[in-house]
Amino acid sequence: MIRSPKILVIGKTRSIVYWVESTVTAFHESGCTVKHFSLNGDSVWQSLRYKWSKRWRGDATDSICTDLEQMLHHFQPDIILFVAIAALYMPENLFTLCRSECPRARLAVWIGDRLNQKEAAFSHHVDHVFVTDTGFMADLRQQGYTVPVSYLPLAVDTNFFRPQAVSRSNKIVFVANRSPGRGDILEQIQHPVSLYGKGWSALKNPVHDVHASRLPRRQLPFVYAGARAVLNIHQDKNVIHGLNQRSFEPCACKIPVLHDDMLDLPRCFEPEKEVLVYRSLEELHYWCERLTHDQKIATSVGEAAWRRVLAEHTWHLRGQSILRTFE
Repeated sequence: MIRSPKILVIGKTRSIVYWVESTVTAFHESGCTVKHFSLNGDSVWQSLRYKWSKRWRGDATDSICTDLEQMLHHFQPDIILFVAIAALYMPENLFTLCRSECPRARLAVWIGDRLNQKEAAFSHHVDHVFVTDTGFMADLRQQGYTVPVSYLPLAVDTNFFRPQAVSRSNKIVFVANRSPGRGDILEQIQHPVSLYGKGWSALKNPVHDVHASRLPRRQLPFVYAGARAVLNIHQDKNVIHGLNQRSFEPCACKIPVLHDDMLDLPRCFEPEKEVLVYRSLEELHYWCERLTHDQKIATSVGEAAWRRVLAEHTWHLRGQSILRTFE
């Protein structure tokens, strides 16, 4: 691989995680020439055209492929990285197009959500798969794919998420949309939690402080920085063992995460020192009460987590890991 490769990042822009945008920035910081292709459209016109194609033709792939072909032809990247989330299915012909237009390019996919066999069909066309969840490795093997796979978890933008000059309350905060599993847990928690996200208005438990709408991203670092701790509950349908953005982003604000017990967690943080782990409702209640009344442990864990994310869990470091794979 050449010293400063040209890289094309393909995926959904303006997602909750800002994954494509953060990955592009990471490669820029490493001295690469980088472009991105947005599968949901970069401009208002392009987004409307894709939506119209999907509505009236049942599939926007032809429109997307037309635009992508032009970019591939003119840019001729050395590495093409697809960022794959379950919310945006990527058909096989996107990958065959990349192969035909750029036969010398190295193709890779970075998977962030659990995919079924149809959604994972790209594995026949790429040189490498990166996964944010070690459980996805077994999934791919069971589906018969033999492509090389590496564990590469999510990360955090430490320019956006950072300690803030705000007063801290004793609140436990959870910022995520409601799902059946999350709803079941919050119905049982007797310690007040400040909830931000769609669907929480249906919650029957009266102890919680509910903000039943999506929190604007620009406010997120300040909500985290003003909390005693951030609760994390994984989304059952999307993950097996892996971590999500809430595993990392509060840490960059020096706020501890009260995390459900996921098998990949010790790969990224040291439990009880850099993250607080609950394995039952009783343990969750214990940590909520202790954090509320013990600012010292919240500060200690938050600062240790902050040091860990700066050392190991930035998008810049993830970009360097991908580049090393193709050296």
